[in-house]
Amino acid sequence: MEMKGKTVIVTGASRGIGKQAAIAFGQLGADVVVAARTVEPRRSLPGTVNETVEAIEAAGALALAVAADMANPDDLALIVKATLDRFGRIDVLLNNAANTAGRDWGAPLLELSRESWMAQYAVNLHAPYTLMRSVAPIMAAQGGGRIINITTGRHTGTDVAAAGLATPLAYPSSKAALDQLCASLAPQLKEMGISVVNLNPGFVRTEMVDLMVERGVDASMSISMDVPARAIIHLATCDDPFTYSGKVVEAGPLLAQLG
Repeated sequence: MEMKGKTVIVTGASRGIGKQAAIAFGQLGADVVVAARTVEPRRSLPGTVNETVEAIEAAGALALAVAADMANPDDLALIVKATLDRFGRIDVLLNNAANTAGRDWGAPLLELSRESWMAQYAVNLHAPYTLMRSVAPIMAAQGGGRIINITTGRHTGTDVAAAGLATPLAYPSSKAALDQLCASLAPQLKEMGISVVNLNPGFVRTEMVDLMVERGVDASMSISMDVPARAIIHLATCDDPFTYSGKVVEAGPLLAQLG
Protein backbone atom coordinates (compact mmCIF):
# COMPACT_ATOMS: atom_id res chain seq x y z
CA MET A 1 0.00 0.00 0.00
CA GLU A 2 1.24 3.44 -0.90
CA MET A 3 -0.42 6.84 -0.76
CA LYS A 4 2.17 9.19 -2.20
CA GLY A 5 0.52 12.13 -3.90
CA LYS A 6 -2.66 11.70 -1.84
CA THR A 7 -3.92 14.17 0.75
CA VAL A 8 -5.77 13.06 3.88
CA ILE A 9 -7.69 15.11 6.43
CA VAL A 10 -7.93 13.58 9.91
CA THR A 11 -10.05 15.29 12.57
CA GLY A 12 -9.49 14.70 16.26
CA ALA A 13 -5.89 13.73 15.54
CA SER A 14 -4.06 15.09 18.57
CA ARG A 15 -4.38 11.71 20.32
CA GLY A 16 -6.17 8.37 20.21
CA ILE A 17 -7.36 6.66 17.04
CA GLY A 18 -7.04 9.86 15.03
CA LYS A 19 -3.37 10.28 15.88
CA GLN A 20 -2.61 6.61 15.24
CA ALA A 21 -4.35 6.73 11.85
CA ALA A 22 -2.74 10.03 10.86
CA ILE A 23 0.74 8.63 11.51
CA ALA A 24 -0.14 5.46 9.58
CA PHE A 25 -1.21 7.57 6.60
CA GLY A 26 2.09 9.43 6.81
CA GLN A 27 4.03 6.18 6.87
CA LEU A 28 2.39 5.33 3.56
CA GLY A 29 3.58 8.61 2.07
CA ALA A 30 0.35 10.62 2.21
CA ASP A 31 0.24 14.34 2.93
CA VAL A 32 -1.74 14.59 6.16
CA VAL A 33 -3.75 17.47 7.57
CA VAL A 34 -4.15 17.10 11.33
CA ALA A 35 -7.11 18.98 12.80
CA ALA A 36 -7.99 19.21 16.49
CA ARG A 37 -8.50 21.69 19.32
CA THR A 38 -5.46 20.71 21.37
CA VAL A 39 -2.52 22.93 20.49
CA GLU A 40 -0.93 23.20 23.93
CA PRO A 41 -0.29 20.12 26.11
CA ARG A 42 -2.93 19.35 28.73
CA ARG A 43 -2.21 18.25 32.26
CA SER A 44 -4.68 15.37 32.11
CA LEU A 45 -4.26 14.08 28.54
CA PRO A 46 -1.14 13.76 26.36
CA GLY A 47 -0.97 14.78 22.72
CA THR A 48 -1.28 17.90 20.54
CA VAL A 49 -1.79 18.52 16.83
CA ASN A 50 1.82 19.67 16.55
CA GLU A 51 3.13 16.49 18.17
CA THR A 52 1.17 14.42 15.65
CA VAL A 53 2.62 16.49 12.81
CA GLU A 54 6.12 15.91 14.17
CA ALA A 55 5.52 12.14 14.21
CA ILE A 56 4.26 12.20 10.61
CA GLU A 57 7.22 14.26 9.46
CA ALA A 58 9.56 11.86 11.26
CA ALA A 59 8.06 9.14 9.04
CA GLY A 60 9.17 11.15 6.00
CA ALA A 61 5.81 12.63 4.99
CA LEU A 62 4.40 16.15 4.85
CA ALA A 63 1.87 17.28 7.42
CA LEU A 64 -0.09 20.37 8.40
CA ALA A 65 -1.58 21.17 11.81
CA VAL A 66 -4.87 23.07 11.88
CA ALA A 67 -6.21 24.19 15.25
CA ALA A 68 -9.96 23.75 14.97
CA ASP A 69 -13.04 23.37 17.14
CA MET A 70 -15.31 20.89 15.33
CA ALA A 71 -18.37 22.64 16.76
CA ASN A 72 -17.42 25.86 14.96
CA PRO A 73 -18.50 25.99 11.28
CA ASP A 74 -15.87 28.66 10.54
CA ASP A 75 -13.15 26.33 11.81
CA LEU A 76 -14.47 23.53 9.61
CA ALA A 77 -14.26 25.81 6.58
CA LEU A 78 -10.71 26.70 7.64
CA ILE A 79 -9.68 23.03 7.63
CA VAL A 80 -10.76 22.62 4.01
CA LYS A 81 -9.25 25.93 2.88
CA ALA A 82 -5.94 25.28 4.64
CA THR A 83 -5.75 21.83 3.05
CA LEU A 84 -6.30 23.16 -0.46
CA ASP A 85 -3.92 26.08 0.08
CA ARG A 86 -1.13 23.75 1.21
CA PHE A 87 -1.67 20.58 -0.82
CA GLY A 88 -4.17 21.46 -3.55
CA ARG A 89 -6.33 18.37 -3.23
CA ILE A 90 -8.35 16.18 -0.84
CA ASP A 91 -8.45 12.42 -1.37
CA VAL A 92 -9.52 11.03 2.01
CA LEU A 93 -11.55 12.56 4.83
CA LEU A 94 -11.46 10.78 8.19
CA ASN A 95 -14.16 12.17 10.48
CA ASN A 96 -12.75 10.90 13.75
CA ALA A 97 -13.31 13.79 16.18
CA ALA A 98 -16.01 13.22 18.79
CA ASN A 99 -17.32 14.83 21.93
CA THR A 100 -16.71 12.11 24.52
CA ALA A 101 -16.42 14.04 27.76
CA GLY A 102 -18.22 16.54 29.90
CA ARG A 103 -20.02 16.78 33.21
CA ASP A 104 -23.29 15.52 31.71
CA TRP A 105 -21.78 12.57 29.79
CA GLY A 106 -23.77 9.80 31.46
CA ALA A 107 -26.56 11.93 32.90
CA PRO A 108 -30.14 10.62 32.77
CA LEU A 109 -32.68 12.51 30.68
CA LEU A 110 -33.90 14.90 33.36
CA GLU A 111 -30.33 15.85 34.30
CA LEU A 112 -28.97 16.12 30.76
CA SER A 113 -28.88 19.78 29.77
CA ARG A 114 -29.89 20.91 26.30
CA GLU A 115 -26.49 22.62 26.06
CA SER A 116 -24.66 19.32 26.55
CA TRP A 117 -27.02 17.53 24.17
CA MET A 118 -26.39 20.12 21.43
CA ALA A 119 -22.63 20.07 22.06
CA GLN A 120 -22.57 16.31 21.41
CA TYR A 121 -24.52 16.63 18.17
CA ALA A 122 -22.43 19.59 16.98
CA VAL A 123 -19.24 17.54 16.97
CA ASN A 124 -20.50 13.99 16.41
CA LEU A 125 -23.02 14.65 13.63
CA HIS A 126 -23.08 18.22 12.34
CA ALA A 127 -19.31 18.49 11.87
CA PRO A 128 -19.06 15.32 9.71
CA TYR A 129 -22.08 16.50 7.68
CA THR A 130 -20.48 19.91 7.14
CA LEU A 131 -17.10 18.51 6.15
CA MET A 132 -18.60 15.87 3.84
CA ARG A 133 -20.67 18.54 2.12
CA SER A 134 -17.56 20.73 1.74
CA VAL A 135 -15.18 18.10 0.37
CA ALA A 136 -17.61 16.23 -1.92
CA PRO A 137 -17.41 18.68 -4.86
CA ILE A 138 -13.64 18.88 -4.48
CA MET A 139 -13.27 15.10 -4.56
CA ALA A 140 -15.71 14.82 -7.48
CA ALA A 141 -13.70 17.31 -9.52
CA GLN A 142 -10.59 15.18 -8.91
CA GLY A 143 -12.33 12.01 -10.07
CA GLY A 144 -13.38 10.65 -6.69
CA GLY A 145 -12.42 10.20 -3.07
CA ARG A 146 -13.11 8.34 0.16
CA ILE A 147 -14.85 9.35 3.37
CA ILE A 148 -14.54 7.36 6.58
CA ASN A 149 -16.58 8.24 9.66
CA ILE A 150 -15.83 6.82 13.09
CA THR A 151 -19.00 5.60 14.77
CA THR A 152 -19.85 3.34 17.71
CA GLY A 153 -21.72 0.08 18.15
CA ARG A 154 -23.51 0.67 21.44
CA HIS A 155 -26.64 2.02 19.83
CA THR A 156 -27.07 -1.26 17.95
CA GLY A 157 -26.41 -3.56 20.88
CA THR A 158 -23.23 -4.98 19.34
CA ASP A 159 -21.02 -3.35 21.97
CA VAL A 160 -21.37 -3.75 25.71
CA ALA A 161 -20.30 -0.89 27.95
CA ALA A 162 -17.35 -1.68 30.18
CA ALA A 163 -18.01 -2.13 33.88
CA GLY A 164 -17.97 1.23 35.62
CA LEU A 165 -18.62 3.18 32.41
CA ALA A 166 -21.79 5.28 32.31
CA THR A 167 -24.26 4.80 29.47
CA PRO A 168 -24.78 8.17 27.77
CA LEU A 169 -27.80 9.37 25.79
CA ALA A 170 -26.48 11.99 23.36
CA TYR A 171 -23.34 10.23 22.14
CA PRO A 172 -24.85 6.95 20.88
CA SER A 173 -27.92 8.65 19.43
CA SER A 174 -25.76 11.12 17.51
CA LYS A 175 -23.68 8.25 16.15
CA ALA A 176 -26.84 6.36 15.16
CA ALA A 177 -27.85 9.43 13.18
CA LEU A 178 -24.39 9.48 11.59
CA ASP A 179 -24.86 5.85 10.51
CA GLN A 180 -28.16 6.70 8.86
CA LEU A 181 -26.58 9.70 7.16
CA CYS A 182 -23.87 7.43 5.78
CA ALA A 183 -26.44 5.01 4.35
CA SER A 184 -28.53 7.81 2.86
CA LEU A 185 -25.55 9.61 1.32
CA ALA A 186 -23.87 6.57 -0.23
CA PRO A 187 -25.94 6.46 -3.47
CA GLN A 188 -25.53 10.20 -4.03
CA LEU A 189 -21.81 10.16 -3.38
CA LYS A 190 -21.27 7.08 -5.56
CA GLU A 191 -22.49 9.09 -8.54
CA MET A 192 -19.66 11.50 -7.73
CA GLY A 193 -17.07 8.73 -7.44
CA ILE A 194 -16.92 9.02 -3.66
CA SER A 195 -17.31 6.16 -1.17
CA VAL A 196 -18.50 6.71 2.40
CA VAL A 197 -18.26 4.16 5.19
CA ASN A 198 -18.71 4.25 8.96
CA LEU A 199 -16.20 2.31 11.04
CA ASN A 200 -17.05 0.98 14.49
CA PRO A 201 -13.61 0.69 16.14
CA GLY A 202 -14.80 -1.31 19.16
CA PHE A 203 -13.65 -0.67 22.73
CA VAL A 204 -10.22 0.85 22.10
CA ARG A 205 -7.55 1.46 24.73
CA THR A 206 -6.99 5.18 24.11
CA GLU A 207 -5.42 7.72 26.43
CA MET A 208 -8.93 8.61 27.59
CA VAL A 209 -9.57 4.99 28.54
CA ASP A 210 -6.32 4.96 30.50
CA LEU A 211 -7.76 7.76 32.62
CA MET A 212 -11.04 5.86 33.02
CA VAL A 213 -9.12 2.83 34.27
CA GLU A 214 -7.66 5.01 37.02
CA ARG A 215 -11.26 5.79 38.01
CA GLY A 216 -12.31 2.15 38.17
CA VAL A 217 -13.42 1.29 34.61
CA ASP A 218 -12.68 -2.29 33.56
CA ALA A 219 -10.71 -2.10 30.30
CA SER A 220 -9.63 -5.74 30.22
CA MET A 221 -11.59 -6.31 26.99
CA SER A 222 -10.21 -3.24 25.23
CA ILE A 223 -8.15 -3.50 22.05
CA SER A 224 -5.07 -1.70 20.78
CA MET A 225 -5.41 1.53 18.79
CA ASP A 226 -3.54 -0.28 16.05
CA VAL A 227 -6.66 -2.33 15.24
CA PRO A 228 -8.91 0.53 14.08
CA ALA A 229 -5.93 2.29 12.50
CA ARG A 230 -5.22 -0.73 10.29
CA ALA A 231 -8.92 -0.99 9.40
CA ILE A 232 -8.95 2.69 8.44
CA ILE A 233 -5.92 2.22 6.20
CA HIS A 234 -7.59 -0.70 4.46
CA LEU A 235 -10.76 1.29 3.81
CA ALA A 236 -8.66 4.16 2.46
CA THR A 237 -6.54 2.01 0.14
CA CYS A 238 -8.57 -1.07 -0.88
CA ASP A 239 -9.17 -1.68 -4.59
CA ASP A 240 -12.97 -1.35 -4.42
CA PRO A 241 -14.11 1.00 -1.67
CA PHE A 242 -17.71 0.79 -2.86
CA THR A 243 -17.83 -2.72 -1.40
CA TYR A 244 -18.18 -0.98 1.97
CA SER A 245 -19.94 2.23 0.96
CA GLY A 246 -23.06 3.05 2.94
CA LYS A 247 -22.29 0.40 5.57
CA VAL A 248 -21.17 0.25 9.19
CA VAL A 249 -18.04 -1.90 9.37
CA GLU A 250 -16.54 -3.30 12.58
CA ALA A 251 -12.76 -3.00 12.77
CA GLY A 252 -11.93 -6.32 14.44
CA PRO A 253 -14.11 -8.55 12.23
CA LEU A 254 -12.90 -6.68 9.13
CA LEU A 255 -9.25 -7.40 9.91
CA ALA A 256 -10.08 -11.02 10.78
CA GLN A 257 -11.81 -11.42 7.42
CA LEU A 258 -8.83 -9.96 5.60
CA GLY A 259 -6.53 -12.36 7.41
